[in-house]
Amino acid sequence: MEKLNQKKFAIASGLTSVVIYLGCFLIMTVLGKDSLVKLSNLLFHGMDFSNIIRVNIPIGETLLGAVTSFIFWGIIGYLLALIYNKMK
Repeated sequence: MEKLNQKKFAIASGLTSVVIYLGCFLIMTVLGKDSLVKLSNLLFHGMDFSNIIRVNIPIGETLLGAVTSFIFWGIIGYLLALIYNKMK
């Protein structure tokens, strides 16, 4: 088994999370509240999202969320690569 480059894996994990985060933001923007509630209720069986979904999210909050996601999942990716490399 080859060693994983921890920094590259961390960056890849962080960037992947940002793509998913911004994709979710785009879906929320395009669908509108009613369609988004229906989609969320289909994805999460038995839950009702009609009272908790908010579609008017400011761009600043979205960017902060994307940065936070990058940092969080970057750390997770780094730790995964570190543990993987130690298991050899």
